Amino acid sequence: MHILKRYVLMKFLSTYLVSVAGLIGIFLVVDFFENVDEFFSRDAPFGLVLEYYIYKIPSVIFYMGPQAILLAGAFTLAALARDNEIIAMRACGISITGITLPIIGSAAIISLLILGCNEYISPSANKKMNIIFYVKVRHNTAYGAMQTENIWLRSKSGSTWNIQLYDPTQTLMKGVGVFKNGEDNSVLQRIDAEEVIWQENKWEFHNGYLRTFKPEGLDTTEYFEKRFFPMPETPEDFEKVRIKPGELSLTEMYHSIHLQAAEGKDMSKEWVDLHQKISYPFVSIVLALLAVPLSLRSSRHGGVLFCLGVNLGTGFLFTFIYAMGISLGHSGVFGPLLAAWGPNILFMCLGFYLMLTLDSERWLPINL
Repeated sequence: MHILKRYVLMKFLSTYLVSVAGLIGIFLVVDFFENVDEFFSRDAPFGLVLEYYIYKIPSVIFYMGPQAILLAGAFTLAALARDNEIIAMRACGISITGITLPIIGSAAIISLLILGCNEYISPSANKKMNIIFYVKVRHNTAYGAMQTENIWLRSKSGSTWNIQLYDPTQTLMKGVGVFKNGEDNSVLQRIDAEEVIWQENKWEFHNGYLRTFKPEGLDTTEYFEKRFFPMPETPEDFEKVRIKPGELSLTEMYHSIHLQAAEGKDMSKEWVDLHQKISYPFVSIVLALLAVPLSLRSSRHGGVLFCLGVNLGTGFLFTFIYAMGISLGHSGVFGPLLAAWGPNILFMCLGFYLMLTLDSERWLPINL
């Protein structure tokens, strides 16, 4: 029995490696033809282009790895059914669950590997890839530079800073507004200044107004030419480097969302993106649960191509619903959990149902 399970496992893994390599290759070829003008119009060396696509592979694996599960499962089970090996295994006393357990177990392990790759390998690879494309190819010196314009910061003390321009070399700000809010988020005090500079370990405000507010509206307005205000923020709090989302690990993305949410920003879309990056690797398990019953059912009525067509159709349907869920999450219709995990749970339930009714000739356990 263990020999037969090992046989199914090796057959599936070999098919999976071929499938994922093929999907990654197709993706990279299409991407190359989309960017070929960009590379050659700027006389990018071939070695640099090759290095760019090597660093791109981890991010492609994130998207193509789960999809290859469906192809590998369909090919493996259709081939076993075509050669009557499924019947022979069942005659030896191995259940369908026992036959397909190596496939589903492999899908679970692949999900964890993809999740780990996305946490520890993809961020640094994406950063190197972006440096090659934006700095070495496009010669964009501003890539990865510190944010110096239109900065919003919500401090730990509850104050909100808005800075039109920040010069970190001189620790000089221009066009500054500082809002101090009450417990009900109403504005208690507002400071506006033309310039703010870091002097003697504190912020010196120049040419501005200090306004205080009561619940019914503006209370007092005071003009000042130069004044120090007690602020807990230091220059390091404003020195933010622009980082693309793909360059953040899941842990860094989580902390970044919490930090920006504390600054008063709406991070609903970012929460959806975080849950998407966590949930998408587990698409491997969902597609494995769908591939097993669909492949065994369709192999009764047709060959490998028919089986593959049924699985691909179901895979496209799942991908469409998953993408629609993420889109509805970005628009605020769905919450982050429902947007990213809802399609997984829905199709996983469908996969379990099809597994339970696998021995029935009817798709529904009722007489119509």
